[in-house]
Amino acid sequence: MDIKRRVKNLVKKYHTRNPYELADYLKIEIVLAPMPAHLHGFYDRILRRKFIVINSILEEYRQRQTCAHELGHAQLHKGWGYYFMIEHTFFSPSRFEREANEFAWQLLFDEECCCCEYESDIDRYVCEEGIVELRKYRKI
Repeated sequence: MDIKRRVKNLVKKYHTRNPYELADYLKIEIVLAPMPAHLHGFYDRILRRKFIVINSILEEYRQRQTCAHELGHAQLHKGWGYYFMIEHTFFSPSRFEREANEFAWQLLFDEECCCCEYESDIDRYVCEEGIVELRKYRKI
């Protein structure tokens, strides 16, 4: 599965990297709701309606990451509902979780912006854009 190409095609088609705008274009409703701290969010489809539910107690940058991650599930793993749990466990995340994280990285990392506005300083870029946790999913 070429996740980088899938994201590139999505961004090209809708002219945005904003996960909230993409969800709107894809007719996926975003719902913010308080949830237990270990649950960041989930994607589900109920009676042909698609939803991304995001934990409202998360910081704004984490909500954005979660939205991008759940969009990954919506695009890559159709027909399944997934729950984005905090990754500080003794178990490694499943293939689907890794793929959704890679999708989120590809969506939220704007190489052109990094080169122009941050002079290719990836460390500064990921810190200021709030995507440090996703950096390990970068494919060169």
